[in-house]
Amino acid sequence: MTSAMPKRQEIDVQLTWNTDLLFPSPENYKENLVAYAEQVAAFESNFKGKLADKGIIVAALTEYEKIVILDSRLSHYAFLPLEVDKMNTELASLANEYDLVSAKARPQRDFLYSELGQLDEAFLLELKEEQLQWAAFFDAILRDKPHQLHPLQEELLSNFAPTFGQPYNNYGVTKFEDMTFDNFEANGETLGNSYVLFENDYELSHDTEIRRNSAAGFYSTLKKYKNTTAATYLSHIKNEQIEARLRGFDSTIDFLLHSQNVSRDLFDRQIDVIMKELAPHMRRYVKLVAKAHGLDKITHADLKISLPSEYNQRITPEESKQFLIDCLGILGEDYVKMIEQSFDERWIDFAQNEGKATGGFCATLYDGPSYILLSWTGLMNEVLVLAHELGHAGHFQLAKKQSVLSYDPSLYFIEAPSTANEVLTCNTLLKNNQDPGFQAYLISELISRTYFHNMVTHLLEAAFQREVYTRLDNEEYLNGDILCQIKLDVIKKFWGEDFEIGDDAGLIWMRQPHYYIGLYPYTYSAGLTIGTAMAKQLEENPEEVVEKWLETLSLGASLSAQDLAKHAGVDVSTDQPLKETIAYVGSLVDKLEQLI
Repeated sequence: MTSAMPKRQEIDVQLTWNTDLLFPSPENYKENLVAYAEQVAAFESNFKGKLADKGIIVAALTEYEKIVILDSRLSHYAFLPLEVDKMNTELASLANEYDLVSAKARPQRDFLYSELGQLDEAFLLELKEEQLQWAAFFDAILRDKPHQLHPLQEELLSNFAPTFGQPYNNYGVTKFEDMTFDNFEANGETLGNSYVLFENDYELSHDTEIRRNSAAGFYSTLKKYKNTTAATYLSHIKNEQIEARLRGFDSTIDFLLHSQNVSRDLFDRQIDVIMKELAPHMRRYVKLVAKAHGLDKITHADLKISLPSEYNQRITPEESKQFLIDCLGILGEDYVKMIEQSFDERWIDFAQNEGKATGGFCATLYDGPSYILLSWTGLMNEVLVLAHELGHAGHFQLAKKQSVLSYDPSLYFIEAPSTANEVLTCNTLLKNNQDPGFQAYLISELISRTYFHNMVTHLLEAAFQREVYTRLDNEEYLNGDILCQIKLDVIKKFWGEDFEIGDDAGLIWMRQPHYYIGLYPYTYSAGLTIGTAMAKQLEENPEEVVEKWLETLSLGASLSAQDLAKHAGVDVSTDQPLKETIAYVGSLVDKLEQLI
C-alpha cells in the first residue's frame, strides 16, 4: 500500500479556511490593489517633506493607519491561499501582483518613519503625550533614532526590501517545490513521505519501524539540498549583518534584539539556563518513554514520541471544538465566542494536502479573522497545536483595542498567550480525570508537545542561531557542512552521552523557516515561561486573574514585553519565572515516574 497526499481541489471545503471573508472574489481583490496603489501615491504626494507641523503629522498618521489596514488585507489574501496550495500557478500570479504593487508602495510609505525620526526628540515626546493612541509608535521612533540613517539611505534600503526578502522565498521554493521524498518500507508496506507527513505524523508515530525508516528517508532527501539551503540562509544573515553595521550596532544579535526591545541578557539567559537546567529533566523523560516502548536504543528519531497509551485516540476537527471550549472556557464568554466563530466562519485550515506549508501558524487581520493553518492528525499533539494557535487568535483579536500602529507586541511576549493555552488545556484535563493511566498519557503529551517543542526544539534552534551569528560577526567561514556540525554539537550537548544522535540530526537546521524571521526561536521558551506562570495563576485564582490576563492581551504593543508580563503578574526581570517553569517540568517527570 502507498499513501499519497490528496490534491487541494480534492479536499472537503469544510476542512479549509474561507479567504472570501477578505475579498469576495479575485476581481474585487485586484480592484482594491489598484485603489491601494493610488492611496499610497496620494499619501506620498500629500505628506512627504511636510512632516513638521503637529496637525499635519496627525493627519498623516490617521491616513497611514488606513493604508496599513488595507495592505494587511491585501497581503493576506495574496499569500494565505498560496500557503495551502504552493504549486498553484494562478494563486502564485495573484501573489505576484501584490508583490509588484507592494515593492513600489513601500518606499512611498516608509518616508514617514525616516522624516519623523529626523524631528527633535522633545517635539516627538510632546506628540506622544498629546496623541496617546500612538504612544508606542512614537516610543519606537525615539528608540530607533540613534540608529537612523540619512533619509536617502533609508529610501534606498526600502527599495531593496523585496531583494532582502528573497532568501526566505528561495528557501520555500527549495522546500516545497524542489524537494521530493521517496517512498519507504515499514512493516511490509510501502508508505509515501513528505514534509507534512513526516513532521505531523511519522516523527511522532509509536510504530518504531515507521518512525525510524521515515526519518532515514526524510533526511536522505534533505542532505541533497544541504548546500543550496545553506547558501540561501547565509545570504539572509549576511544581509542582516550589513544592516546591523550600517546602523551602528555592536553585533548582528544586538541589531535583531533591538527590534524586540529586549536586552542581550534576557536572550542569553533563556539559552544558558535551559541548556543547563532543563536538559537533565528531559533526558529522564525520554528514557522513561523509551523504556515504555521497549526501545533497544534511543536515536534522534525517537526523541519526540510520547507514552504508548489506550487514550491516544484520534478526534475529528468538529469534536475538537467542544473539547477546547471546555478546556479554555475559564477565559470567559467572549473568548468562547471567538473559538466558536473560528470554527463557524472557517478561520481554520485543517486539511492535509499536497503543496501545503508545514507546521502551524495564526495570521490575524486587524479588521478581520484570525486564519489558522494546521495539518490535522486528530492526535492530542495536534489538539494542543490548535489550542496554541487559538491563543494567538484570542490575543490579536483583543489587541485590536489599540491602534494598528501600536498593535504588534514584542516577539518576546508573542508566544505567552499561545503556550498558556496549551498548559491550561492539559492542566484542566488533568484536574478533571484522576485515572492514573489518563494522567500518565496526558502528562506525556504535555511534555512531548508543549515543553519539548517550545523549550527544546526551538531553544536548540536559538542556541544554533547564537553560534552562527557569533561566527558570522567574527568573520569565520560558514558553509553547509559547518552549519550541520554546529547544529549537531548543540543537540549532543543538550542530550548528553546516553543517546545515539547520528549525523543526520545535524540537518535539522534545514527544517526551520523561523531562521528567516530574526531571533524568533528563543521567544518560544520566553513565552512559555510567562505562559506557564499564567496558567498556574488562572487555575488557582480565576476570579481575579482572568480579567487581568485578558486586559494584558488587549494592550498590544502599548507596553514593552517585560512590562506586559509584569502587568499580568510575572516578573521576567529575574530568572525566577524561568527556573520555576523548569522546576514544573521536573515535577511532571517526577509524577510520571510514579504513575508508570
